[in-house]
Amino acid sequence: MMRLLNKIVFFGVLLCPIIVQPQFDSTKYNDNNLRFNPRFIGMQIEAVSLIFVNEIGGLVDFDLYSSANKYYNLGIRLSLEYSKVLTLDVGGAGSDEAVLNYNMYAKHTIKGSVFWFSFLAGASVQKQQDYSETKTHFIPRAGFELRYNLTDYEIAVLFKGAKSFVESSGYLGIGFSLGFHLL
Repeated sequence: MMRLLNKIVFFGVLLCPIIVQPQFDSTKYNDNNLRFNPRFIGMQIEAVSLIFVNEIGGLVDFDLYSSANKYYNLGIRLSLEYSKVLTLDVGGAGSDEAVLNYNMYAKHTIKGSVFWFSFLAGASVQKQQDYSETKTHFIPRAGFELRYNLTDYEIAVLFKGAKSFVESSGYLGIGFSLGFHLL
């Protein structure tokens, strides 16, 4: 009887890694895989500036796909941006150009503990005003946002830029944002 029990234990120990190994593989879980998880993620108002460019705006973010750890996200950003560019001509007059953009971006965000980086690409209804003339365009637009959170996602320092593919409209600046975001 003892000999039979020893054989069963021996074969059990021998076969256990073969039987259990596929189960370990199937229970492995990657926190970085994107899964469909639509949700409202946050909103903010912001102001950025860099020498001759000033921008103020507001935005609302929605995630469509996010990783289990919420550090990688794909989603949509709806935003309104007003930027003013001051150009100085040598030897005389300068000009002011104001641009108002209604944007719908696809966004990819990578979130760390305090730094967040977003790449944005989409379309914009852009209204350019130079002197007394106003032009309206529907254009492709791309941008980025590097965010350093000073508090738990309410106040942040931004390094931000965007470029419309019409003439020379766009901005690059450093500033602040105020709002709330969910991790």
